Amino acid sequence: MDKFIVTAALTGAIHTPTMSPYLPITPDQLAEEARRAREAGAAIVHVHGRDPI
Repeated sequence: MDKFIVTAALTGAIHTPTMSPYLPITPDQLAEEARRAREAGAAIVHVHGRDPI
């Protein structure tokens, strides 16, 4: 079987909270989503840091 690496982009193309109420913004929310992605098999998490203010 070929090897592969799973990458999770936590926000995808959604970049403002008005686009989705589920968008992780705070450090705690991003950390929780990264943890969930890891548990689902992701080896890499792609994150853009945000200023929630």
